[in-house]
Amino acid sequence: MMTTSKCQVTLPRRLREAVGIKPRQEVETFVIEHGGRSLIAIAPASNRSQGAAMASRWVGCMQGQGTTNEILLAARGHE
Repeated sequence: MMTTSKCQVTLPRRLREAVGIKPRQEVETFVIEHGGRSLIAIAPASNRSQGAAMASRWVGCMQGQGTTNEILLAARGHE
């Protein structure tokens, strides 16, 4: 993803649908630091506790799997 001049990002449809985000809906973000990496989780604001729980499950899941760029490229099918 690329940020705009205002540092905004557009969430791809597959991500919005995966977490149930609708147009013009308030969302909650969570940043978790782990092992020198940051994970940003996004959830509808109505599910704040669910979003925090979801984010915490991801901590450490990609440890030792390569750099952030390598992981993203693999996730996008560009190994």
